Order: sequence, then structure tokens, then C-alpha cells
Amino acid sequence: MSVIIRVSITAVLLIFLFSAADIPTMLEVVRDAHKGRLAAAFALFFFLNILVLLRWQCLVRARGLRVGTFRLFCAYLSGLLFNLVLPSTIGGDAVRTLDIADHTGQHSSDILGTVVMDRFIGFFGLFSVFLFSLVFGFKRFQDPRILTAAAVLSVSLVLLLGVMFSRRFFKLCFGWLPFARLKDYLERVHAVTWGYRKKKGTLLAAWSISLAIHTGLAFLFLLTASALGERVTVLHALIFVPMVTAFSSLPISIGGLGLRDAATVFVFTKVGMSTEAAFAISLLTFGFMFLMGLMGGVSYVSTLYRRRV
Repeated sequence: MSVIIRVSITAVLLIFLFSAADIPTMLEVVRDAHKGRLAAAFALFFFLNILVLLRWQCLVRARGLRVGTFRLFCAYLSGLLFNLVLPSTIGGDAVRTLDIADHTGQHSSDILGTVVMDRFIGFFGLFSVFLFSLVFGFKRFQDPRILTAAAVLSVSLVLLLGVMFSRRFFKLCFGWLPFARLKDYLERVHAVTWGYRKKKGTLLAAWSISLAIHTGLAFLFLLTASALGERVTVLHALIFVPMVTAFSSLPISIGGLGLRDAATVFVFTKVGMSTEAAFAISLLTFGFMFLMGLMGGVSYVSTLYRRRV
């Protein structure tokens, strides 16, 4: 039933956006796009995914798990494939967790702990870029909706910090669960994330990579917009792109599709961009994700036999 709801939300949002946009105009904008800049944007997107891989590798090796970079990359690419067909990023995370757990012989909770920490550090980096940009752009953006977004992200970060690094807060949130096996599994995952408290160097390195990733995502938007002939300020991109990224990660649509597009159109039309251009940029970015997902499909199929042996 939850899958049906997510598919329905995705479909409703896309139908609404397509009905609100002038499709012939949007197609014309995309057709006239600067192909060289689009190619450069995809190259940047690919590089940012390499950085995500390196961040995860940093966290995996801090746990004493020796997994080759190529194997991690294959698992990560496979996760990207399943992100496109399963709810938000949850399905992809499950796939790469099980793949590496099978490869290392570790309990899946040990690997999932590294994935959860990877997601948390990514969110922390997103929040850091957003907050840094907001401080410098506060006088320009005296919009209560942006401040509301900052408040929501702040509360989310505090709650995540508590769940990840406080045993007392974790038990307060999950101690009531009546399912003993699920409760035990979550406690094992929490033990992994809690253990990172002693690995400050690793956390700092992973956070630094996250800053580069989310700054890069803002410039990815700028580069894609410039390919379509749209001009966006760096400050707008550094504030709005993290907001869009956070919103699209909610597990209520398929692969963030629909949510990401609606959020992109909502925020960037507020600063003068047309609905058609904002929607086109969002769809092109999804196209980049789709291409990476296809690479993940090739990786998944080509390594399937080896994983079964």
C-alpha cells in the first residue's frame, strides 16, 4: 500500500507540473541548450558521486573493514539503480548494505551503520552549506519561508544528532518498540554510529567531503541553468539547492521524482526563473541520475554471478 501511495504522489506532482508548464516552450528551451555545458554538468555530477563514494569509503575503513574501492563503487552504483525504482534513497541503501555485508561476511547492521552515518554526514554538510549561505544572504532574503526551512533543518539535525550519538535519546525514541528482533537490530546499528564519536578525524574528513559535495551540487545547478540560458546567482543556488535536496530526500515518492521538481519550481520561480526553465533543469538533473543509474544497472548485472559464487 505504501508503494501505491508513493507512486500516486509522484504521479500527481508530475501531472500538476506538466499541466502548469508550457511544454512546447520547455522542449524548445532544452533543444536549444548548450550541449557542451550540459556535458560538463554531467561530468561534474559524476565527479560528485565519486566524492560520495570516497566519503562512504572513509567511514567504512574507519570501522576496520577492508573493502576494495572498485567493490564499493559497484555496490554504490547498484544502489543508485535501485534509488530510481524504489522509494527515495532507502531501497538503494538497503542494496549496497546487503552487497557489502555479503562480501565482507559482516552482519548487515554493521554495514548499515556506515551507510546511516554516511547519510547523516551528508545531511550535516547540506545544513552547513545552507546555513553559511543564509548568514551571508540574510539581508537579501528576509523571507519567513526560508527562515522556516532553516528552523526545520535545525530541528531535524538536532534530533538526528541525538539518535546517532546519544544512547539515552536513542532508547527514548526506539525503546518502546514491541518487536524484539527489530529493536535488537536497530540497537546494533546505533552501536556502530555511536562508536564514531571516538573517530573525530574520520568525521571531520567526511564532513569536509560533504561540504564539497553540496557546494558542488549548487554549481551543478548553476552550470545546468547556464546551458539553458538562465542566469542564477551563486547565493541563490547555495541557499535553494540544499533546500531542494533535503525536501526531495523525503521517502514519499519514487526516487524523489516529483518532489524534487516541485521544490525546484517553487523556490526558483520566486527569484524570477520561469516555471518551464526550473522544471527543465530539474528534469535534466534527474536525467543525469538516470544515466548514473544505468551504469549501476550494468555494474549490478555484470557482478551478479560473482556475488552468487
